[in-house]
Amino acid sequence: MESAEITTPGIDSRLWLEEGQPAAPARLASRLARPTLIAGLLMILTAVLVAILAPFIARYSPTTLTPNLLSPPSATNFFGTDELGRDLFSRVVFAARSSLSVAFGAVALAAVVGGLLGTVSGYFGRWVDTIIMRVLDILFAFPAILFAVVLVAALGPSSRNLILTIAILYVPRFARVARGPTLAVKERDFVTSACALGAANVHIIRAHILPNILSPLVVETSLSLTIALLTEAALSFLGLGIQPPDPSWGGMISAGRPYLLQAPSYVLFPGLAIMYCVLAFNLLGDGMNDALTPNRHDT
Repeated sequence: MESAEITTPGIDSRLWLEEGQPAAPARLASRLARPTLIAGLLMILTAVLVAILAPFIARYSPTTLTPNLLSPPSATNFFGTDELGRDLFSRVVFAARSSLSVAFGAVALAAVVGGLLGTVSGYFGRWVDTIIMRVLDILFAFPAILFAVVLVAALGPSSRNLILTIAILYVPRFARVARGPTLAVKERDFVTSACALGAANVHIIRAHILPNILSPLVVETSLSLTIALLTEAALSFLGLGIQPPDPSWGGMISAGRPYLLQAPSYVLFPGLAIMYCVLAFNLLGDGMNDALTPNRHDT
């Protein structure tokens, strides 16, 4: 008889790390206090605040037209204006909303779906594992950017379809990251004891498996944000992402190509915004990897 309330007596698997030793909160806190992690987190928080406070930071509406076409940076227009006279500073600031929301939304969706598929695949094994992993192998077989172009072209360019497309691309990555640790954790004594006591599979996965595989999923999430942001920029650059007049960093770079010599700031500042966020996500990912990977830097 299965019971969702049965747990292994005397064992709290949520306090166990990959090597099977109890977690020390003080030690984990010291690992999290890494310069790269803190720097990346602060940079990301800054970018998110800019996106949230865009109406208060931008001096003009991102769609307001003026007669000042392709003007250079000035006290009136900090980054200059585009070919329609729109303020580039305002458009770069508002573009943070669309670009970051797509990146965060796509990675969150991919992490949930991929993590669940990988956990189920690794825990149940046999034909369940075979079916799930072979389907994901098919997705892996397609070149990522070409697959994204086909999906967006089929679904239509919009923020929602962009999030769905990028999420589909990265579901296999999260599934593989979740499957490996699940295969190891399900052989641990506390999982075996829970099975012997008749605990439900759903309870075992929720209470014993998931807490022990969160570390690699968190690291993969932070690293995937970089690729998701670049994918969104690439699709917008190709005209398949955020549609005008709504601003996006990739779309602004694409629109500014014909005016690269006449108004280099048109391309420069959106490119710097992308570089800033990519650097922030990379610093966060490296810091999380160092902090959550057991014994990587410990002696």
